Amino acid sequence: MNVGLEEDVRTTAPAPRGPGLRIALIVAAVLLLAGGGYAIYELVGNGGASTTGAGSAPGDESVKATVLSTAGATVDGANVTGTLQVKADNVHITNATVHGRGAVAIRVFDGVKGTVIEKSQVYCDSAGTDGIGYGNYTAVGVAVHGCGVGFQHSAAAPAVVTGSTWNGKPYTASYTFTESGKVHAGDKAGLVAGPIPWPAQVRGAWPGPTNTGVPRGTMLAKYTGSLDITDAGTVIDGKEINGCVGIKAQNVVIKRSKITCGDRGALIVRVYDETRGGASVDIEDSEIVGNGYGLAVGYGDYTLKRDNIHDINEGPHISDGADIEDCWIHDMVYTSDADHQDIIQTTGGDKMTLRHNTLEAFDPTTDQPFNAAFMVGSETAPLSNVTVENNLMTGGTYTVSIRPDIKATNVHFSGNVFVRNNQYDAVDRETAPGITWDKTNVWADSGQPVSGA
Repeated sequence: MNVGLEEDVRTTAPAPRGPGLRIALIVAAVLLLAGGGYAIYELVGNGGASTTGAGSAPGDESVKATVLSTAGATVDGANVTGTLQVKADNVHITNATVHGRGAVAIRVFDGVKGTVIEKSQVYCDSAGTDGIGYGNYTAVGVAVHGCGVGFQHSAAAPAVVTGSTWNGKPYTASYTFTESGKVHAGDKAGLVAGPIPWPAQVRGAWPGPTNTGVPRGTMLAKYTGSLDITDAGTVIDGKEINGCVGIKAQNVVIKRSKITCGDRGALIVRVYDETRGGASVDIEDSEIVGNGYGLAVGYGDYTLKRDNIHDINEGPHISDGADIEDCWIHDMVYTSDADHQDIIQTTGGDKMTLRHNTLEAFDPTTDQPFNAAFMVGSETAPLSNVTVENNLMTGGTYTVSIRPDIKATNVHFSGNVFVRNNQYDAVDRETAPGITWDKTNVWADSGQPVSGA
């Protein structure tokens, strides 16, 4: 049954006074759906602006939401201003025009399956608004205009995008790739629609666009200090940093900030361990952007937590004392045949941890696989006391690539979940001396142990 939007009928009420007030008013039942369901408009007073795209745009006092809450509903010819939210399975949106404001123009909520959006136009009318997010949808013939990100998706919440454009340029996403003469591991290439299962010991949602990076609602102020941090205990909070950062002091903290550096071949954040007394940094709830160039972070004595790292040439390099947890590392940029791109890599060191990250070693817009989600080697030093647990890993030639000359002691893999879109297999050389490969490393689609268990 097709349904359409009715007239937007509003009710009004005096606005209470007070600082920091957030108002939510249900204003009308406006969309009749099959089976007796309906959608509503909500008028939300924000009272402030955010540079991270949360809530309303600067100067805007309200964001209107059209909520689709009936499973199996088909919406044909909708014309929506505000945000269109999908909260039910198998919703079909066709011939729609959405003028988006707030965080995202069309939002598919976590856990919702089977959303299809086709033959539609999406416009972002406020700064920081994204087009369609955050995953588990199919978009066919959708044109997205003027949005910060056209199509949000991640390995944990994939999208299939065909025949669509973002700012006039073709955009596709398939989460599978093929290469002449190569065979995927198993007979189920690509991601399975819907939530990906994981072992019982993994807690919380996989890192992705909704739970990494600068928290929505955070006001970012331009950072004007030195890009070489030389004072111990420095705290940088809520800043927009343009340029590569050098850490030359101990116990530096960068949080709720965005770091953008596009220098070819440079480390976007470098920890200078040769500095007298050493150097160290914690980067939390932040975004690291390479603009197509740069290596994310290196080399040791750093902690990354809940960070969104993307548009880089290579991901973090880890060495002594590096700890990466709850991060989303994705969308590396291929620049030449000389690239040997890894989401994370190590060439040796002691006491490193990778825990509960989403590591995407491929480009879903081009079907280009990268080298590995985790490249494991000991070219510069023996490798010891490394914990790799409860990560979602996808892509790569081998998703985990262990070099043949590895010299390892107590390198332990457990509870990791692998997607079958690698080029050859989830792992190679997992039986090398010093490597422990637990049976809790499983395939996402079946829950069965990967090789080596």
